[in-house]
Amino acid sequence: SAMRLHHAFSWILQILMAVAFFAAASDILLGDPEAVRTFQELGMEPVGRYLIGGLEVAAAFLLLTPFSIALGSLLSWGLMTGALIAHLTRLGFAGDQLGTALLALTLWIASVAILYLRRDQIEFVRCMFECSPGHPGHHRKLW
Repeated sequence: SAMRLHHAFSWILQILMAVAFFAAASDILLGDPEAVRTFQELGMEPVGRYLIGGLEVAAAFLLLTPFSIALGSLLSWGLMTGALIAHLTRLGFAGDQLGTALLALTLWIASVAILYLRRDQIEFVRCMFECSPGHPGHHRKLW
């Protein structure tokens, strides 16, 4: 059925995102020189590096926990929005930064896809996609 296909696709995205977040977080938390340099450039070293690394680990676990998938995708979306803003404002897209910006964009898109597929887990997210104007949770339809 369509619902089973949606859930299977969601799980594939969730697992791939969790792997990406665990890999990135290990570099960030273990002090990979490139990660340290990036956070220095952002003026967030070391506290911001540990905070972002910890949030990436949390997002990965939430994405792999059935009752918190939508929350994990919401956190992932926020983290990747911040990463994209960092690239647009401070880091740029030259050299290695292009690859990390494209990864952030890919994870941002995957976060939105999972959020849509798992929208039934969080009421306000569900209403962003499908509530009618008369529904008590409806404020305005964003998509």
